[in-house]
Amino acid sequence: MLYVLGIILFIFLSLYSWFGIKKAYEKGNTLATNVAVAIWAGDTIHFFLVLWASLKEFWLMPINKTVALVGGITMAVLGVAIMLLGMLEFRSFKRMSGMDSSRLITSGIYRYSRNPQYVGWFLALLGISIAGRSLLALLLTIALIIGIHLYNVKLEEPYLERVFGEEYSKYKKSTPRYFGFPRKVR
Repeated sequence: MLYVLGIILFIFLSLYSWFGIKKAYEKGNTLATNVAVAIWAGDTIHFFLVLWASLKEFWLMPINKTVALVGGITMAVLGVAIMLLGMLEFRSFKRMSGMDSSRLITSGIYRYSRNPQYVGWFLALLGISIAGRSLLALLLTIALIIGIHLYNVKLEEPYLERVFGEEYSKYKKSTPRYFGFPRKVR
């Protein structure tokens, strides 16, 4: 029952965040504190739902336990490292949380990904899901990946194009959305 309540709370926070972000970005504003808090709370709840499902092996997948554990932990550690590199590049909690868009970050790991924090988070959650061999955790992770992708395409990228103009357009053309090598822009 508690798990179901967690999923309901996560869905509520996700919808609240989506519409709060949409409203702010359409006005050209940064995120309000309450929206940023809702995002962090939703991400935290989602993480614990994935972790719980993995630890309890909900909807167990038929994967060799040792292979799943080694592969999942490796993927999770790599994901956390990528996510931390992205977070550190912002050098500001407010900037990292969308409450400050005073400058476009294109250095460090952001040369290879416009969204390293998401890539890292996805890898970490996928790793936890695989390590626990939980199909439920994997489905929750895939749902988040789809939701974040839609957020990137529908809300964040158009907002960044309006805020940073040609600087973001060049960055978008030269740097992959998720991961890859920078491309030459003419």
